[in-house]
Amino acid sequence: MKLTYRKALNRGWEPVWYYGNRGGWRAAAITKRGRKWMYIMYADGSTSKVKLTEERYMRHFKSKRG
Repeated sequence: MKLTYRKALNRGWEPVWYYGNRGGWRAAAITKRGRKWMYIMYADGSTSKVKLTEERYMRHFKSKRG
């Protein structure tokens, strides 16, 4: 499933821009948040588990245009 801004909002996820390890900003959504980890899904459909401290590399979406 390709993730879009509207799909993330309709599922109750938080759309964000994420500056990952590979460099560059990627569109993603936080799907689940725990005590130490959070699960994110990228726009291409891939998922990742990252520590909560990685949230400092994320910026919130403000609109569909980013």
